[in-house]
Order: sequence, then C-alpha cells, then structure tokens
Amino acid sequence: MKVKHQILWKKVYENDDLQAFDALHAQFYSALCNFTFSYLKDRESCEEVVSDVFVAIWQKRKELVDIRNIQSYLYTCSKNQSIDLIRKNATRIQPNTNLYEIEIPEVYDNLLSPIEMKEFRANVQKAIDQLPPQCQLIFKMLMNDQLAYKEIAEILNLSRKTVEAQIAIAYKKITVLLKKMYIQSVLILIFQLFLR
Repeated sequence: MKVKHQILWKKVYENDDLQAFDALHAQFYSALCNFTFSYLKDRESCEEVVSDVFVAIWQKRKELVDIRNIQSYLYTCSKNQSIDLIRKNATRIQPNTNLYEIEIPEVYDNLLSPIEMKEFRANVQKAIDQLPPQCQLIFKMLMNDQLAYKEIAEILNLSRKTVEAQIAIAYKKITVLLKKMYIQSVLILIFQLFLR
C-alpha cells in the first residue's frame, strides 16, 4: 500500500496530477480527521486542519519531492497543525471551561464546604490559565488526555526531561497560588491525586 501511495504522490509532484491528488485525499482524509480528533476533540476543527494540510501540500508539491513516505508526512503535518491550533487556543481558554476540571473523590468533599470547593476549583483553573502556552499544553495532555510523559515527549518532539520540567513548573505555579488560600494538608491531598 505504501508503494501505491508513493506512486500517487510522484504523479502529484512530477505531473501536477490532480486526479492522483484527489485519490490521496480520498484515501487519507477520514483517517486523518479521526487521528486529529484525538488532539482537538472537535470534528469541525479536525476537518479544517486536515483540509489545510492537503491545501498546503498541493501548493508546495514542487518543494516536497524528497518525501519518502507520504502517509507518514501527512500524519506528521496533521499532528503539528493540531498542536499549533491547541497552542493558539490555549491563550483564549475561557475561565469557566471544563478542560482542566479536577475530579476529587467524594471522601474528601467534606474537607471543604461547597462554596470553598467551588472557590478551590476556580482558583486551580485560574492558575492553569496563567501557565505559559507550552506548559499549559503539556499539563493538559497529562491531565486531560492521560498521556504519559514519554508519550507527550514523542508527540511534541521534546525530551522527557523537558516534559518533566514543564510539569514541575505547572505544579509549582499552581501550588504557589493555592498556598495563599488553603492549608498544606489539602494541597498535599490534591496533588497526591495527580502524581504518577
């Protein structure tokens, strides 16, 4: 199958073959949309990202003659575009978003009154919103997507140590803010839920 894809791609960049390009589009479009959905969680955004990728490779086809595996290239471009979109949107996350909703077991609910719990969650969200874009993205991938440090490092093309450092920064910034408002025991309890 890889050979067939490469033959189609060769027709695209050598002969400006629109029919071959359409065949590649038909073969990969749905799969790429499903792939990007694991990042974006929004079908419309996925379709937009994948469409942009196909437009870009058509426009730059003469510059991309050295691509040895068009399938891998399409997936890599789609991943990178998805991450770029997440980074752009990270600075525009609304305060009431549930992206970083923190689940706390019922057994601990009695430590804080409902009003205090609501305030606690709001302050955690506020701290997360104030993280630098890359730090916020990595924290989201850890907390929301339940990805391991190694997986995050591979997806973002970072070293594991960089990912660990960014997570440490996130925890530190959140802790600093929460220490101003809550007793140390509550902090220890909450962060124990997150440590891996």
